[in-house]
Amino acid sequence: MPTTLYGEINNLEGIIDNVFATLKLADITLLITTITGILFYRLYYKNYYEIKSKVRKIVSLCILGVAIIIIGGLISIATIHWSTLEYKYVHPFKNSPTESIFKFGILYGTAMQYITNNKQDYDPKELIKLEPLFYEYEHCIECPSKNIILILVESLLSFPTYLEFNGIEITPTLNRLVKEGAYYNNNMTSVIQLGESSDGQFIYLNGLLPKKKGVTIYDYFDNTFESIPKILKKQNSKIECRMIIPTSSKMWRQDGVCIRYGFDKLYSRKEYLLENYNNNWLNDKQLFEYAMSIDQQSRQPFFSLILTSSTHSPYNKIFEEYAIPFPDTYSGELKNYLSNVHYMDKYLGKYLDSLKANHLYDNSLIIITSDHSISNDWLKSTEKDNVSFKIPLYIVNSPYAIDKESNYAISQADVFPTILDLAGIHSKWRGVGNSLLCPDSILNTKREKKRMIHKEQISDIILDSDYFKGKDITK
Repeated sequence: MPTTLYGEINNLEGIIDNVFATLKLADITLLITTITGILFYRLYYKNYYEIKSKVRKIVSLCILGVAIIIIGGLISIATIHWSTLEYKYVHPFKNSPTESIFKFGILYGTAMQYITNNKQDYDPKELIKLEPLFYEYEHCIECPSKNIILILVESLLSFPTYLEFNGIEITPTLNRLVKEGAYYNNNMTSVIQLGESSDGQFIYLNGLLPKKKGVTIYDYFDNTFESIPKILKKQNSKIECRMIIPTSSKMWRQDGVCIRYGFDKLYSRKEYLLENYNNNWLNDKQLFEYAMSIDQQSRQPFFSLILTSSTHSPYNKIFEEYAIPFPDTYSGELKNYLSNVHYMDKYLGKYLDSLKANHLYDNSLIIITSDHSISNDWLKSTEKDNVSFKIPLYIVNSPYAIDKESNYAISQADVFPTILDLAGIHSKWRGVGNSLLCPDSILNTKREKKRMIHKEQISDIILDSDYFKGKDITK
């Protein structure tokens, strides 16, 4: 997790295992420089007895700071050098901050975060040049107002769908949805950056790409966004928009994000009341039960965003024991990951059953997808395991037939305009991606191809210029 967010309340709870899992040889610097600094201070402190107390302390602290920087820098460079022996063809200074944390430890990754974490300037001339490409052709059709339920499953990959061992399906609920006619795409590319989960949420809700430098939601927190909740409210002011999360309301600044994105309510673990609750992240069983109780009491139509957590890394534990005969060649981490996907799928099924029991299922557009892909550093899979790191998309109760094949190449940015189309939402702003309902006749036009080439630049300019501030983006 970016150290820029360490100060947020409760952020470390629930991911402390991740911190230990990413400690590498280079992080010995933290221990060595601390000991060296203390010894250095004690040694030189004795030589300053004749100097005034305040001056003595200031000089000592300056010497201590210089010593930590110099010694720490030398040790860090040395340990990073040795750590690269494990990663042939990998150069520490050419990796993203996230990759650096995985491969070279927290210290180096943190340094890279501070070096790259800055808000960028934009060229006004480029804004004028590209502004005609900001808006995609609208092709949604009028349809009855439905509830919209967007479920972001933590780190869900495509390959577990249809995967089975001796007749035991890893994702029986998701498999059933596809067999019953839900649209399924197994070839979606994750385009998150350092923000990871917050980036996935950012892409789906705003139709923009996250910045390659820094943490987007942190650096651009005060921006104005044209998000799905805001666009929905312009079309129907009575719609209720809510977010249900398994963590503290402070995690990834979700309390503030709700306001920035236009949500009415945030339901976090703080509001979840349960006897003997251990004050940790809500597991998927608790989360979906929580969502059930909220759905039953809410008015329609509503937009509900549900974030899960039980498939979060590191994969050193499982939530329920299952007699799944995994191949002996699978790593323990891969077995645990698939067991937790199976666990998520089980309680997802119970949640969908509750929607049916409460007569909400047929009147809801349900989109199930992953917040982001994951690194194989967590799964420790081999080529023989046939693990794909593409992420899936499932669309339940689509009002229109989607003729794209399941292996049709899409990215996370394509979900935003697809939701607008499926929900019949009119909006001038439609994101930088392409809707799955967009016909080839439009996709193959010169303008559309040009827009796709510049989509990253368009996102950057919109963020850097705070483009939507003071603008009325309506039809």
